[in-house]
Amino acid sequence: MRLLVSKFISIAALAVTLLASNAWAADYSGVESSLARINPDLKASSIAVTPMLGMYDVLLTSGDRIYMSEDGEFFFAGTMYQNASGQGLVNLTEQGAVKNRMVAMQSPAAQQVWVFPAVGSTKASISVFTDIDCYYCQKLHSEMAAINALGIEVRYLAFPRAGLGSSSYQQLADSWCAENPNEFLTQAKLRSHNKQAPLNSPVACNNPVAAHYNLGQQIGVTGTPAIILDNGELWPGYLPANELAKRLGLL
Repeated sequence: MRLLVSKFISIAALAVTLLASNAWAADYSGVESSLARINPDLKASSIAVTPMLGMYDVLLTSGDRIYMSEDGEFFFAGTMYQNASGQGLVNLTEQGAVKNRMVAMQSPAAQQVWVFPAVGSTKASISVFTDIDCYYCQKLHSEMAAINALGIEVRYLAFPRAGLGSSSYQQLADSWCAENPNEFLTQAKLRSHNKQAPLNSPVACNNPVAAHYNLGQQIGVTGTPAIILDNGELWPGYLPANELAKRLGLL
């Protein structure tokens, strides 16, 4: 008798699980069908529930984020706030973006970087999406010695703003393949700043430039330099060495 009861409970539990998964899939299918109606090429890289009843947080493969009703009939693009009593305004869109960046920056592509180490003990580490011909990237790089002296490690990822296959893309790929990648990258930025011809290309090699670029687009990088903290926070634009250290709580 106990065996029959146990078997019945197991079957019932399985049925509930299957029903729940089917309902969940149906919810997602409504969102995915709606995306296809907007544009057949529009795809979601993740779909998550929000505190707003019946509304999903949809992260697109392009890096854009929209909010869509469970049935897919309504959506909006923009910032979602939660205004719970006694808690103040909470930016749910930025919370989602921070979580996405934290996960993305743990990917294999984000581990292949140019590292400019801190002098002495490492007090903080930042990841920076950079380009060769970006003025403020060049300006930030010119302060690298001061940044490192403050105990800040800089991890560079490539983000050629002109796109894959551009001159800046090639110089970033060359920098990775060079015998001394850090020195080549430094010279490439300096020569671009001084309007000099690029350095001769080394022997081509497998490099992460395209993967970095795609990763940057995925997490919402639109310009360079773009500074990403370990907690997923994004600081767009250039910061002087001392200001950077202050924001990191080092000064």
